[in-house]
Amino acid sequence: MTDFEIFSREEVTKILLELGIPANLQGFRCLQRCILKVINRPSLLRRVTRDLYPQVGEEFSIDGTVVERSMRHSTEIGYNKTGFKSLCSLFKTEGGWDYKPTSSELIALIAEYVRFKAEKSGISREPFDE
Repeated sequence: MTDFEIFSREEVTKILLELGIPANLQGFRCLQRCILKVINRPSLLRRVTRDLYPQVGEEFSIDGTVVERSMRHSTEIGYNKTGFKSLCSLFKTEGGWDYKPTSSELIALIAEYVRFKAEKSGISREPFDE
């Protein structure tokens, strides 16, 4: 495992826990894997239901629709617990979220944040497709 992969996994896990998403839920693991995949291949965001969710589903031996439903359930629990206030502190915004972001929005936000933070910290990664 490279320094970038370790850094990414730590950051993603920390953020998901701060959002109040319980680590014991299947949706937590699915979100984590989706975010890590998108960090390495941002183009997957254009094909979440067709490519990303089925790929993650294969890793956990479940269907892509189950991946989507699990993540939706987990984000609902996290949002009800915390209102995703920690997202505001991450992005230095005031107020809060007026709505619960979709799973793909959450994946995109966290992936971009982790990529940026790694770059800022000087942690190099392999080139990715854009």
